[in-house]
Amino acid sequence: MVRLFGYPLTTAFLVGVGLTQIGEFSFILVQVARASGHVGDDVYNATLAASLITILINATLVRLAPRWIERREAPAAQGAPALHAGHVVLCGFGRVGSAVGEALDTFGLPYTVVERNPDVIRALRARGLSCIFGDAGQAAVLQAAGTEHAALVIVALPDADAAASAIRAVRALNKRAPLVARAHRTNEADELRRRGATAVVQPEMEAAASVIRQALSAMQLPSASAMAYLERFRLAMDAADPPAREGALPEVREVALAGGELADLSLRQAQIRERFGVTVVVIRRRDGDVVLNPSPDAVLRDGDHIRVFGLPEQIRALRLAAESA
Repeated sequence: MVRLFGYPLTTAFLVGVGLTQIGEFSFILVQVARASGHVGDDVYNATLAASLITILINATLVRLAPRWIERREAPAAQGAPALHAGHVVLCGFGRVGSAVGEALDTFGLPYTVVERNPDVIRALRARGLSCIFGDAGQAAVLQAAGTEHAALVIVALPDADAAASAIRAVRALNKRAPLVARAHRTNEADELRRRGATAVVQPEMEAAASVIRQALSAMQLPSASAMAYLERFRLAMDAADPPAREGALPEVREVALAGGELADLSLRQAQIRERFGVTVVVIRRRDGDVVLNPSPDAVLRDGDHIRVFGLPEQIRALRLAAESA
């Protein structure tokens, strides 16, 4: 049916693999049939056994099918237009990746797309763009994209595990090129940096920064002051160890919890943002654990160090509460 609607064989194959297991509705049907006396226990038990077997087979097929497709498409991938050294390798061509590709096209910057969606690859080849079908976490695929000689690598994969795998594979081939990735959460961004990402973009943080910029602009705040605030905001929310800076603008400081009134309270109970006007961005536990972008249910303990973002006088008030007996 998928082929009849004009989709490529690879897409039809993946859909077929996804349908190899017996669905949950079959359980309902066989239970109703047994309760009505239409089938006996032997048919019921055989149906359950077949369900378990097909579920196990399906899990294996789903894992192996993409690899089979990659091997099948590999010869066509080698026919991608050759690029000179200094091009961009763009891993992922979804909503973010395609927008990046449009910008690269606008300025005439050469790039190769690495994508595992067969339909996207077919469309890119029809446009004459350089593209490779396959998993960006595979060294052979990245080599076909010329990653060793790339001037820039962009990992626009939405899945954090896939992005981390791609970054590790890229760094095994090219350690010098800047590498830009995306992540949804702070802990994911930190992991991607450890794997070798030069810069990590967080959509939620970018949205917050954009709203702040629009708000300050609407209130006719001087552009220089707004940009200075946004710079510190990004450092506080994004950088692993942002430098402390003095001045009238918010800064990033660490506050030690030493027998104060905040110990053994969750962030929600302590109401640090409400009482002091600062944002807790990191909790460093006494045992060495680090909690990035802690949730409201994270509990503060005696001996912890919390990294906060706020004005100097706000941080001083917090420090008094955290250290006073």
